[in-house]
Amino acid sequence: MPTMSTKPDADVEPECEEWSWKSLPEHILLQIFSYLTAQDLAQAGLVCKVWLRVAFDELLWKDLFYRHWGVSRSIEYKRLLYHTPSVESEVLKQHTDQVLHVSFSHNGKMFATCSKDGFIRVWDAAYPTSIKYKADMRKFTWKYTQYSQFNSTDSLLLVSGVHFGSLSTSGEIAVFSLDGRDN
Repeated sequence: MPTMSTKPDADVEPECEEWSWKSLPEHILLQIFSYLTAQDLAQAGLVCKVWLRVAFDELLWKDLFYRHWGVSRSIEYKRLLYHTPSVESEVLKQHTDQVLHVSFSHNGKMFATCSKDGFIRVWDAAYPTSIKYKADMRKFTWKYTQYSQFNSTDSLLLVSGVHFGSLSTSGEIAVFSLDGRDN
């Protein structure tokens, strides 16, 4: 009975020994991958790092999306054209340092900003934008606020930030009630 060996046979030419499907140029792989289904494309990405990189090509998946799920390119273009904001209406300058995070309320009426200036600000999203609530977290020895998220009813806001204590630095969270609160 024949046995398998991992050692190359002496009679195999060196060029043949080094060639494999894994060594195909990326532009050829991209062309081949364009004929695959979503499931097959995901499987192909498991072969090696090069195939994974090619399998994650954005345009490849975009074409697959149009083909497989029947989304019209013109409808997608119109959706992006008509529903993507393209005009700057205001520049908000109330923070005195870099803004690290922006979160939008579920109902779209408010948004919150976290900044390296230590403030959390909640804004009314209607034009012109105005501040509904603000809190200076530096009074709790926070260095800055870094993340915020509204709860499902937009009545609470979770805020995380970096706290500098006398012996250590840590992350902390605070929860603010947004019901009937003034600045």
